[in-house]
Amino acid sequence: MALENAAILEELKTRYTDVVKQINELSNTRIKMEGAIDVLQQIEDSKAADAEAQAATKSEGVVGESDGVDGESSEGTDPVVES
Repeated sequence: MALENAAILEELKTRYTDVVKQINELSNTRIKMEGAIDVLQQIEDSKAADAEAQAATKSEGVVGESDGVDGESSEGTDPVVES
C-alpha cells in the first residue's frame, strides 16, 4: 500500500501544480477582461457625455436665433421652379 500512496501523492502533486497554473492563467485573463471593460465603459460614458454636451450647446444656440433671419436679403435667392 505504501507504493500506491506514493504514486497517488505524486499524481496529486502534479494535478495540484496544473490546477494552480490554470487558476493563475484564469486570474490574469480576469484582470485583462476587467481592464478592457473599464476602458470600453469609459469610452461609452465619454460618448454619452459628449452627446449631452452637444445637445445642450444646440439648445443654447437656438434660444438666441430668430427663424429665417440672418441679416441678409433673401431677394433673388429663391430657387427657380420650372413648369
